[in-house]
Amino acid sequence: MPTRRAFAYACSAALVVLAASPAFADWDKARLDSGIKAIEQSTKGRLGVGLIDLKDRKSWSHRGAEPFPLQSVFKLPLAIGVLQAVEAGKFKLDQKITVTRNDLSLYHSPLAKAFKGERNDYPLRELLARSTGESDNTAADLLLRLIGGPQALTAILKDGGVTGISVDRYERVFQPEILGLPGYGWDQAIDTAKFYKAIQAIPAAERKKRLAATLTDKRDAASPEASIAFLEGLAKGTWLRDPANAALLDKIMLEAKTGPNRIKAGLPAGARFAHKTGLGPSADGLNHATNDIGIVTLPDGRRFAVAVYLAGAQVGEKEREAAHAAVARLAVESLR
Repeated sequence: MPTRRAFAYACSAALVVLAASPAFADWDKARLDSGIKAIEQSTKGRLGVGLIDLKDRKSWSHRGAEPFPLQSVFKLPLAIGVLQAVEAGKFKLDQKITVTRNDLSLYHSPLAKAFKGERNDYPLRELLARSTGESDNTAADLLLRLIGGPQALTAILKDGGVTGISVDRYERVFQPEILGLPGYGWDQAIDTAKFYKAIQAIPAAERKKRLAATLTDKRDAASPEASIAFLEGLAKGTWLRDPANAALLDKIMLEAKTGPNRIKAGLPAGARFAHKTGLGPSADGLNHATNDIGIVTLPDGRRFAVAVYLAGAQVGEKEREAAHAAVARLAVESLR
């Protein structure tokens, strides 16, 4: 059986052949350049966008090589890491994974809210759906630990030829640290009330200063160009060998309920959007990150991958999400 690296190389070679074929689609880059700058200015933040047509491989980006905070977008590469481990025979989708009270993570976690007793078992398949589809932090941290940790996931990405995405910390470590607080080890049960009290004890201006200092951190970050390269591989079958696993992930992404007012809101009726969002905290009017990446299929059959990262915006959630929708409308209008 070929190694993962050999498999990635073979797929890359196939993409070179595609690139050499006659072009039938391209982006109106002048329109994109001017339009994106106007959208970025409206957010009072830093906007990163990557676009690639999945048939002819024509691409465009704005701040394409710059690092942006991943936030929960990392859960999509994580799903790839988990499914690769399943394909390697290390795990089975229906095997039970034990979750203890010490494993419960921070912020958004329906699993933690519904947790009863000291330990419960969940099928791996359910944890995958919770992490990718619901953006559950407890499920994500557990799956990340299961495949070997953040560095193991970053290595998977690099092995597949994507070097501009770095996953470095668990949610239970990353989220406190971006606010200047100590992260939680796996031997610690998280007292969420105490955590929120510690956040509130930090003056708003200081919280803003701490968040601002992390906006260009290369840890737990991704560039728009790396993100569309990752998505292109997902669309073309580079990352997963088993079509059933690819179909499962596609279904989870397509049915995700998060971010309905972001990219999805700017797509035409009948468009298909399989995606993963990310959202960071705000302090004194500064938002850490509002993100969305995914694969668009338009009603006429054209397909493209899109990555939108918005860091350090100084407008409300409604305006940030409207900026995502505006990027999506502009992208569709500029694909020719």
